[in-house]
Amino acid sequence: AISPGMKRAAGCCVQCSHGRCPTSFHATCAQAAGVLMQPDDWPFVVFITCYRHKGPIHTERNKASMRELSVGQKVICKHKNGRYYQSEVVRLTKETFYEVNFDDGSFSDNLFPEDIVSRDCVQLGPPGDGEVVQVRWTDGLVYGAKFVAAHIIQMYQVEFEDGSQLPAKRDDVYTLDEELPKRVKSRLVSSRSRSVV
Repeated sequence: AISPGMKRAAGCCVQCSHGRCPTSFHATCAQAAGVLMQPDDWPFVVFITCYRHKGPIHTERNKASMRELSVGQKVICKHKNGRYYQSEVVRLTKETFYEVNFDDGSFSDNLFPEDIVSRDCVQLGPPGDGEVVQVRWTDGLVYGAKFVAAHIIQMYQVEFEDGSQLPAKRDDVYTLDEELPKRVKSRLVSSRSRSVV
């Protein structure tokens, strides 16, 4: 029930992603209230943690405590099929990603230099801060944006048991002694199930 003097909220609702938790929020109200929303994978593009699950039970990965990985180290990483498997770090590389703010108010912080089509960033380097650029997006269309920054990120090339390899950011790789989030545990294929499909 809405009390007199309160505005009625309108729009879509989002629901807590922990088990069958019924707690739901309007997306903008949840964001304003500080509800934890993290990018996730299709079909659940956002992982939402309500106040009941945000307590001491929910352990956020502390980026400061995440150790660097080394070649030959066994890790857990997501395969292109969406499941997580044990894999091995086979190469360390550095990758440059660009961050832009699109004209519609959205943003991206993982563009490749080649995605900017209004400038030859491979030859000329990144645009200036605030420079207007044209970005070719994954749908093949070109969108207007403003350049924000270039980020150099440590990448880890991991190899799965089927011989396939994928590049991964540190946030997407888990050490064998690390506590895995529920969303990773639910998609983890045990080492006894050897086939990677």
